[in-house]
Amino acid sequence: MLIPVADLSARFAVKANGVLHVGAHDAEEAEDYRRHHWGPVIWVEMLPDKAAALRRNFKGDPDNPVIEAACWDRDGDAVELFRADNGQSSSLLQPRSHLTAHPGIAFSDGGQMQTSRLDTILPAEARFDFINVDIQGAELRALIGLGDWLDRVTWAYLEVNSRELYRGCALLPDIDRFMAARGFVRLTLRMTAHGWGDALYVNRRKVAGARLLRLRGTALVYDFFYDAGAAARRAAARLKRSFRL
Repeated sequence: MLIPVADLSARFAVKANGVLHVGAHDAEEAEDYRRHHWGPVIWVEMLPDKAAALRRNFKGDPDNPVIEAACWDRDGDAVELFRADNGQSSSLLQPRSHLTAHPGIAFSDGGQMQTSRLDTILPAEARFDFINVDIQGAELRALIGLGDWLDRVTWAYLEVNSRELYRGCALLPDIDRFMAARGFVRLTLRMTAHGWGDALYVNRRKVAGARLLRLRGTALVYDFFYDAGAAARRAAARLKRSFRL
């Protein structure tokens, strides 16, 4: 996560009463969620081997259920899996500029996956008000598939793209428009030089007007110091290179 759980908790006062994490991979965030008392956590992972490993790791833990599913905006579509050799970059969308942005990552044919909508596979008793969706360009499709469950969410932490890293993936303006139509405001954004990043959205219907203003003010300050720090790091790197010449 480009915006750490610690910052979400300390800077934005996020107190998650349950988490839906779509694109679990190895559940790297589990310890941070536990440390900040964000639970229970529903982990959703499409790769069978990753899902099986998660079930073993969380065996006997009712606060960390694992669902194996390829999340989409439709149930039952047969969609080709592009399996990445690093595990993390596997996608239901064909890699495009990802191939040049990350030339060290190779993709192979992973066969076909049967897709599922989140509102189909989630148990009726599930509770969460924070979602983390990181599924390599298919985020918008998963959000559409969440259906009315999205209205219950206070916080949405989403991977976003400014370039077509995967063919046909939604770009940041597409995500912004969809989220705005569902009542969400983007608070902060962290982008990498490779054209992908993470964005934090808040449901304006879940926070009072004064609190939303404070959150926006917090985001402005947070972004200012991040940008200033990034500029300082770039200047230091340039200075270091100059001494090497």
